[in-house]
Amino acid sequence: MAQSWAELPERRVVWVRESHSAIVTVSADALPEGFPAIFTYVAGKGRAVRETVADVLNELETTVLALFPAWLPGAEGIAGPGGAALPAVRELARRAVPGRRHLAPFLADLATRSLAGTAFRISYPGAESRARYPGAAELRAEGLATAFAASFGRPGTAVLVEVPEGLSPAEEETLVSAGEWLAQRGGLGVWLTGSAPVAVDRIRTVTVRPAPTVRPAPTVRPAPTVRPAPLSRLTPAALPPRLTPAASSSRPVSATPSPSPAADESRIAGSPAVAGRPHPGSSVESALERALSPHAWAAGRAWNQTYQPHPLANPIRVDLLWRDERCVVELDGPEHRTPDRLAADRSRDERLGGDGYAVMRFTNERVLADMPAVLRELKRFLQTHRGTYEG
Repeated sequence: MAQSWAELPERRVVWVRESHSAIVTVSADALPEGFPAIFTYVAGKGRAVRETVADVLNELETTVLALFPAWLPGAEGIAGPGGAALPAVRELARRAVPGRRHLAPFLADLATRSLAGTAFRISYPGAESRARYPGAAELRAEGLATAFAASFGRPGTAVLVEVPEGLSPAEEETLVSAGEWLAQRGGLGVWLTGSAPVAVDRIRTVTVRPAPTVRPAPTVRPAPTVRPAPLSRLTPAALPPRLTPAASSSRPVSATPSPSPAADESRIAGSPAVAGRPHPGSSVESALERALSPHAWAAGRAWNQTYQPHPLANPIRVDLLWRDERCVVELDGPEHRTPDRLAADRSRDERLGGDGYAVMRFTNERVLADMPAVLRELKRFLQTHRGTYEG
């Protein structure tokens, strides 16, 4: 059945008849109202249900730790785990989920570990009840989904799973069963893309209509920064009876591979970016922000903003924006060198230029290898346009 992006079901497992990259592109640049925050995951082979669930939650937790404090309102000024930080984050966690007090201890612990820069990985969903977390696996899944969604001001979280080719019938069953666990007990949407399931016929196939293309008007009206929604706005998941996992595999759980610093394709590193901050999965954006922060001439910058001149125009997400100067900076990995991507980038730059924005591009390699030269060029770029649009 054909439907719009906004109608994709949450808290269910479906196979989406659309490419993985197309969904990532839409979720990063043109999320419809009410659309969940998207976490991408590449499925593996030869795992048991509980190992697959644990792997998804481990990767989601790594991302949530990096997104702190976006998901905990009021924690922006807490710089480290010492002093009064621990009681402060516990109180903030309690206030953030007034109707879901059972999540407060988990979120407080998560915030404390974010401040300390420590991660905690598990090998199967129930391990945390005997290790660090006093609650069950459902608590961890619900808490991580809640924090991830709040980071992006979204009402829920969906896991976009890229299914590899050549899965055996048993591996298909394992993947779908793991998705059902996450959907039914963690409240996540689970959307399978890539290779269509053959042996498992109990999940629905969804065909999504492509988004219409609208020619933008020349009027410039940059979109405002999106602020994270309070966690208390997110509704708890309904928890049906426990699913019985398949027998455990002896194959170890492996993390989803992270992109290299040169590639740094953060749009597929697990999540879209948070407006106003460098992407947590992008070492290049983080490095450039650290280099810019001491310089007064770099004031006024805003990371990962959405430009939309009018409501009917297709929005454009830009890496770094100086609104007053109307300057845009894009950071390009090697994927930008393909003919199709070069043409798309050129079209974006022309559209921004036609609306009065100047665009400068740097490769990721150059940012990491020659930061002083990049800063000098950025300073000249801004000074050239600074004052042009004032008044």
